[in-house]
Amino acid sequence: MPSIAPLGQPVPPPASGPRALRSAATAVALALALAACSGDTGGDGPTPVAVGAEEYRPVLEARLPVPGSAEDEVSLGLVSLVAEGSTVELRVLMTPRFADPDAEKPEEHSAYDMLGHDHNPTIVDVDALTEYDLISSGGTDLATDVVAAKTVNGRPLLYQAWFPRPAGDPVAVDVRLHESWPPFEDVPVTYEVEE
Repeated sequence: MPSIAPLGQPVPPPASGPRALRSAATAVALALALAACSGDTGGDGPTPVAVGAEEYRPVLEARLPVPGSAEDEVSLGLVSLVAEGSTVELRVLMTPRFADPDAEKPEEHSAYDMLGHDHNPTIVDVDALTEYDLISSGGTDLATDVVAAKTVNGRPLLYQAWFPRPAGDPVAVDVRLHESWPPFEDVPVTYEVEE
């Protein structure tokens, strides 16, 4: 699988071994699923997704079951993982794909609903065997308020979360949004140049 590097920087040598093969297979499966769902046959990259006045281009996408629900799903679009200073900002588009609402189910769905009422994302530097939890201050996570952030079926919302900057500035990390979902593997980290 080709590595992703910022423009003008050398591409690191390709990884080898079972993890690299699994990562390549996952990337191909996600790309095929995306093409099948969107009708995209290649073209100029991912389709931009509008959230408010902003447009985002996910680098990885998945459609997964809502934890604890037999019929509800959520589409996830990982937009970026950007390190600046001592933190890393994660941006993910979350789109509810809930079953037809009934009289007891509200039309709006929170990020917390889409996460199966469990919010504990992490980033993992697999090579360093290190897991990073959300930055928290005074018991408040430095992340989108998952209870207050709501949207309707088919309309994405932007979820943001901040983590400590991984030691050693790894090229890529794994992102786990929920323990019952597979992680996004080998997500490239963009490092902002400090002035």
